[in-house]
Amino acid sequence: MKAKDAMTSPAVAVPLGTSLREAAEIMLQKRIGSLLVVDGEGRVIGIVTESDFLKEKAIPFSTFRAPLLLGRFLGKDSVEKLLAEAHTVRVEEIMTSPVHTVTPETPLGEALRLMLDYDINHVPVVDGEGRPLGILTRFDLLRFLKDRL
Repeated sequence: MKAKDAMTSPAVAVPLGTSLREAAEIMLQKRIGSLLVVDGEGRVIGIVTESDFLKEKAIPFSTFRAPLLLGRFLGKDSVEKLLAEAHTVRVEEIMTSPVHTVTPETPLGEALRLMLDYDINHVPVVDGEGRPLGILTRFDLLRFLKDRL
C-alpha cells in the first residue's frame, strides 16, 4: 500500500501572496484543513493549516473566526481594525516551510511514521519536480484503514 492509494487528490494550492482572508475562505468553502503554498513554477514551498491561523503573526486574523470572543476583551473599534488586517497578512508569513513531502510510491507505513515523528497531520504528495499531486492526511489514513477492516 502506497501514498497514492490513500491520498486525496487533487490537493488545493494557493500561490505566494494569497491573503489569509482568501486562504480561510478557500479552506472553509472546500472544508479542508490545509492549503499548499506553491511558487511560480507550481512547486510546493509551504503549507498552511488551521493551526497556523493561531500563530502570533496571524493573531490579528484569528479574530476573523472569533470576533465575539475577542469582543469581550477588546472594544468594537479594535476588533474591526484587527479584521481589516486580515487582508494584509499573506500565507507566506504564517506557512510552515520547508514541508515534509512524500511521493505517490512512498509506502503508507513510511508516510505514517513521518506524520508521527514530526507530529503533523498533512503531508503533500508530490511528483519528482515537487509539484503537488495530492495530500495525505491522518483522516485519509483512518478512512483507508476503516475501508479495509
